[in-house]
Amino acid sequence: MATAMTRPVAVRSESNTLRSFELRLRTYLAERLHVTTRFAPLGGTRAFLVSPADRERTKGLVIDERMTAAERVYLYVHVAAHIALGHNIPMITIVEAEATEPADEMKHELAERLARSMWWRGSDAEVGGSLPAVRTSRLLRSLVSWRPTRALLRWALVAMRSAYYRTGVVRALERSRATAWLAQALCVAAVVSAAPQLVSAREG
Repeated sequence: MATAMTRPVAVRSESNTLRSFELRLRTYLAERLHVTTRFAPLGGTRAFLVSPADRERTKGLVIDERMTAAERVYLYVHVAAHIALGHNIPMITIVEAEATEPADEMKHELAERLARSMWWRGSDAEVGGSLPAVRTSRLLRSLVSWRPTRALLRWALVAMRSAYYRTGVVRALERSRATAWLAQALCVAAVVSAAPQLVSAREG
């Protein structure tokens, strides 16, 4: 494997809100859960988390450098769920890949359910405090729950953001609630588009 990087590859089309939210979650993993994140080309593997024998030592999370900020946001919440469920017992490697081993399917399913709960219900203080009103909006949640409306919503939000900056309205409304709502709605739509399991009909 190539030498790991400390920073992900930047994608020009990603919003600053999404990138800053991703950075806050990555920092939260490091400070509260002792997870150090690195980035490297992993091929068909999205990420893997290695837990050392000593529970007090830092855990290592390696993420495929091609993943977007939205995908990383969901992955951080998913990894936090694995840790909360105790799946990271010493000397265990949790692999997030396209094909999951049958023996690990139940662990990933449990982690996904808890991740949905953490994301939507804000059971974690950091996750809950980062995207307040927008993520709990019934209207927004209903729009991202279906693939056709999810795609249409994201297109509309991107178009609104583009027009917002082109017309110069952003300078007049930079600190308004409308601006915050638009930025956060775009972030939510991006994460849900990257991780559709967040809108699964099953209870988290």
